[in-house]
Amino acid sequence: MNLNFWENKKIVITGTSSGIGEAILTALKDIPCTIFALDRNPKNLESIHKAEIIPLKCDISLDSDIIEVQKHILAKTDKVDVLFNNAGITTHGRFDETDISVFRKTFDINFFGTVNLTSKLIEPIKRAKGVMIVTSTVSGLYGVPARAAYSSSKSALHAVFESIRIELSEIGVRSIIFCPPYTKTNLRTSGLTGSGEKLNDKQHDGKLLTPDQVAKAMLAAVENKNSRLVTMDSSGFFVKVLRLFAPALLERKMFKKLYNDFH
Repeated sequence: MNLNFWENKKIVITGTSSGIGEAILTALKDIPCTIFALDRNPKNLESIHKAEIIPLKCDISLDSDIIEVQKHILAKTDKVDVLFNNAGITTHGRFDETDISVFRKTFDINFFGTVNLTSKLIEPIKRAKGVMIVTSTVSGLYGVPARAAYSSSKSALHAVFESIRIELSEIGVRSIIFCPPYTKTNLRTSGLTGSGEKLNDKQHDGKLLTPDQVAKAMLAAVENKNSRLVTMDSSGFFVKVLRLFAPALLERKMFKKLYNDFH
């Protein structure tokens, strides 16, 4: 981690009360910078840190919350150097058993909320020649069985942030799509089932990364001027490659690996 890169930066992070967002905040809190920590239930950080941490209440699916957050941030600074679009929700369920309201709620948080916040902060990001990074998923690289709502909400984000990257590249603004593998967070116990009930799924039983490991890799991605679509392990690499050169093989592997998820 290049400490000099982060000094005196103005940083916005969504979803900071737990998981990857909290880990990003923890990694940056002892660097002299300003952090706007957004969450539906923001934590009051009473300890003395080198960073100025400003907790802001924000449900990114609510336009009113995002407008208020925009006002608070612009009252404090006219530049945003780094925007971590981290807040999100997961949804598990077969397409033929998923209510359209669940698609809408998933998109309200994962897609429209993220796009809305980015839009509200795009002028201070442009002034800073800043960086936007979105926490996506390997499931956003290809439609995953039993994850139609989740996968589509994330893959739609990819198109937006790729468009932004091209449009704003000439003024020095960067856009990064970050796709971590399975990570030990509470995402699977705070998401939705296909019927809209609270998901209470067990953690993936394979190898899990910690939020700290993912946060460290995300910070490195921001520091790297060549970062675009970033994955962390072989699963992400093979999905990126197979979707282009052997989609039938990729679908067979997904069918076998996730069969129990959609039966």
